Amino acid sequence: MSKSLKVKCAVAAVFAALASISMESSGQAAGVPPGPPTANGNDCTEGSLKGPFGYAFEGLRFPSPPSPVDVELVGAAGLLVFDGAGGLTAQDTFRTASGSTGAISRRTGTGTYTVDSNCTGSGVIGGDYGGLSFYFAIFRRGKEFAFMVTNPGTDQIGLAMTTGDKECTLASFKGTYANVRFHDYRAPFFSTVNAGLELGIFDGKGNVSFPPVVQSTNGVFSHPTASGTYTVSPNCTYTQDFVVVTGATSRPAQREGVIVDGGNQVWGIGTTPTNLLLVGFARLRRISRHVEDN
Repeated sequence: MSKSLKVKCAVAAVFAALASISMESSGQAAGVPPGPPTANGNDCTEGSLKGPFGYAFEGLRFPSPPSPVDVELVGAAGLLVFDGAGGLTAQDTFRTASGSTGAISRRTGTGTYTVDSNCTGSGVIGGDYGGLSFYFAIFRRGKEFAFMVTNPGTDQIGLAMTTGDKECTLASFKGTYANVRFHDYRAPFFSTVNAGLELGIFDGKGNVSFPPVVQSTNGVFSHPTASGTYTVSPNCTYTQDFVVVTGATSRPAQREGVIVDGGNQVWGIGTTPTNLLLVGFARLRRISRHVEDN
């Protein structure tokens, strides 16, 4: 082979390699036709959101914005189901806490949403939600989106993620989960903050236990344990009842929320009726699927 022919072959090989890299980086391999629009490109539609998404949000509600007087802590965990054509249904457990009062409510509603080609959009939910409006941005190929409530007088942000491809059972919520939690208590003349790192062992049969937790309440550390039961609905919402033991004292506790990402994550909000001034979240992430049989 002549020197000039070798050079031409080498140049051709380089251009072929660059073309292959370019096609791969755009998500299209040689000989494979382009796939459907996804949330990773600038070609989103209402169809980019379809099916059930678990969500959680938290923040503040201002009765007389921008004044902080009588500001309320708020939080919710629930389920949004998108029809892929601009319609949605919603349900959640919603908590509020202000100066000396608190409330737990369970909301349902229907609404609409629109999606722009750049994968941002907006929605509104009626029914018990009372016209809640939100702005969102889609990512992870339509499996997840971040959102912000846009009603006047609110500072509230949240995250939503698909529940998975199947209906949920007790076995969907199985394994050892880690949870970093932060609970904020409000009252007229004081504020208490409780933070902790806990491991929860869920056996896939409705039983849960928590080995000693590393917990701090206003800077004072303790190591409570807990055990109890949980239920799971086919739509991937769940309830949890357990007893927390700290030294010689014990107290009941409850959570409600939603299973997302095929059971790899679970988002819940505290619903203990004796702690109405508490707005706290559990954001559990599975670190092991294995559970010892008793």
